[in-house]
Amino acid sequence: MKNNSFLISLSRFVTFLIVCTFIYSCSKDDETFVEPPLNPITNFTCPVAEWQKAKVVLVHKPGNELSQAHGRNKTFDVKKMREEWQLLTDVLKQNGVQVFEVTDVLMKLPINQIRDVAQKMSYGRLENLNKEQLVRHLIETPPMKALYYTRDQSIITPRGAIIGKMSLSHRQFEPDLIELCYHYLGGSIFYRLNGEGAHLEGGDYLPFGTLSIIGEGQRTNRKAIEELLAVDAFGHDTVVVVKDALRNTYQMHLDTYFNILDYNLVVLSQERLNAEIGNKHYLSADIFARSTESSEYQLCKANVCFVDFLKAKNVQIIPVDGADLDKLATNFLCLAPRHIIGREGLSENFKRNMEDYGVKVEYLKLDELAEGDGLVHCMTQVLSRN
Repeated sequence: MKNNSFLISLSRFVTFLIVCTFIYSCSKDDETFVEPPLNPITNFTCPVAEWQKAKVVLVHKPGNELSQAHGRNKTFDVKKMREEWQLLTDVLKQNGVQVFEVTDVLMKLPINQIRDVAQKMSYGRLENLNKEQLVRHLIETPPMKALYYTRDQSIITPRGAIIGKMSLSHRQFEPDLIELCYHYLGGSIFYRLNGEGAHLEGGDYLPFGTLSIIGEGQRTNRKAIEELLAVDAFGHDTVVVVKDALRNTYQMHLDTYFNILDYNLVVLSQERLNAEIGNKHYLSADIFARSTESSEYQLCKANVCFVDFLKAKNVQIIPVDGADLDKLATNFLCLAPRHIIGREGLSENFKRNMEDYGVKVEYLKLDELAEGDGLVHCMTQVLSRN
């Protein structure tokens, strides 16, 4: 009897050891472990217009990659940045927006996918790094100092996500990370820009209901726009190419001097609004269109005045003066028609204009985040609106 009891106890102990060994081996984060297939988290309705209700947003929380980085006026205070970022994401969630953070999404992916991207970026040995170390390595070595501007790496058109190509070499691998995130989240990737010398950044694109508006300037060039037209990436029958002759570092993207509040209401730099032909602030536009019988775009109007184009569509334009523009007043996020998240500290004139036009503004203190020359629109890529 005693022998039988001993054998039973021994058998249970051995079984316990086998189970523990199996659990440990399954939890090891290495190449031999095959993770289960990943299913989309949510269904996306790709934005048709900037004023539609925002539903799903991708963001990145500033971290160690910014610990030695310098902003417009000083070295970043990462602790303050993270506090401001948390405030922003809390407000997004309070407004019913589903928020995904880049690092969290990457941690859901199979380690081999992360390692493939990491090996493009680094000559170091990566095989002994676990998933958390690899994700940190991707973002911090070399530091992706501008990754928290998740708008830049892609555009989202009615067709789906278009993965761009950064104009600055130190940002060249950011689109790879964002593309990984889209694969996991279930977003539709329609196209990835690949033309030689073509550059596309998300701050230059704004969907406007029946048309797409895209800036041709310091960060997005004509080669990229022509490539997207050729593959029918925009999904609108009309594409308006706004040509920025200024090429100013502080107005590097369309959303740093122009933004949309509603189907008939926009904001625009006052200097650009009043500029005449020959002035570098003057905005001309090329209009591409296609017929219902063809998918090919044709240049139907060249060098039209962008301001006149908007007025002809009965769009009201709120001017933004130089002081507010310098504080990135146009770089707000439109949550719904005439409802935006913007920056605290703008002029009384700006606030009065918003009130006069019935615009609800949630003003947040975002001074530290603004040191990187971008604000709420730059820090949020809206994947889904309805």
